Amino acid sequence: MKKISILILALIIAFSTYAQDSNNALRTIKVTGIAEDEIKPDILYFSISLKEYKLNSGSKFLISGLEDQLIKAVENAGIDQENLKVENVYGYNYEWKEKNNKDFLAKKQFQLKLTDVDKLNQILSEIDPKGIEYARITQYTHSNINELNQNLQVEAVKNAKAKAEVLLEPLGEKLGKVIEMSENQRDFQPIYYKSVSNNRMLAASSENSSIISDLDFKNIKLKAEVHIVFSIQ
Repeated sequence: MKKISILILALIIAFSTYAQDSNNALRTIKVTGIAEDEIKPDILYFSISLKEYKLNSGSKFLISGLEDQLIKAVENAGIDQENLKVENVYGYNYEWKEKNNKDFLAKKQFQLKLTDVDKLNQILSEIDPKGIEYARITQYTHSNINELNQNLQVEAVKNAKAKAEVLLEPLGEKLGKVIEMSENQRDFQPIYYKSVSNNRMLAASSENSSIISDLDFKNIKLKAEVHIVFSIQ
């Protein structure tokens, strides 16, 4: 009988504790905060491919001569030589059946980092247009991309808090402390590709016009997104 009484008392205490915990259960609200922005890129990476070509005399305009022109043009544009790097070296032979070394023409591909796109016109205008195979944008970014993304994250948190307060106001409830927070990381640096072919360079050179005047530089789209769980007071 004594054991039964103790068991009943334990059940009563457990039930009372459960009821008390249920009444004091933590109430929460979960919201998503978003902040977006668009910025104009201020760092651009160009891939420039130079190629040897045959002269009327039967000899070749060598890749070394074209490379010297490019290096000199970069220097004249006031750009640090460290911004010009070799990406690849290869060759081709249009008369491949003859297997003659005289018909083997070399190509050399460079990466050029610029902060002023107008400099590209100046640089390419100082290179023999017949030796330019193509010039294209391979990538662009912004010098303060990390700082800009951090600022957006702060704005996203503020947006989440404001959203939660707006939702609770008509209910007569007040926002409490942060219980949990997470973010969605996004790739903020897009890759953009556009070429300027050798034929267009030749035409532009003869007309003294800008060979990259119609390049469409898209803005970089930045987005920060956070998920926050707040307690309700």
